[in-house]
Amino acid sequence: MKKLTNPAVLSVALAGLLFSGVALADRDDIRLLAETKINLTEAIAIAEKHQNGRAYEAELDSDSFSPVYEVKVVSADNRVFELDVDGVSGEVRSVKEKRD
Repeated sequence: MKKLTNPAVLSVALAGLLFSGVALADRDDIRLLAETKINLTEAIAIAEKHQNGRAYEAELDSDSFSPVYEVKVVSADNRVFELDVDGVSGEVRSVKEKRD
């Protein structure tokens, strides 16, 4: 039995595995984005208004099966919140205070 110890062969094999995983993740993100009715800018505005604060990070949550934007907001009293904004209805689904 031959061992595969050639670094070049191993590198190419690993790159192929990583690329295929990224391609699948990108397809899921594209599918979720196609299902949204509001865009990222609108989700940020909804979250900022809801918490009376300013967003500092936002993304389409690729872990859910329906489009949800995760928006992190610093409130007027300097508390940090993570809000889930429904990508179809624009409704705030959940609010969690971050206590790191």
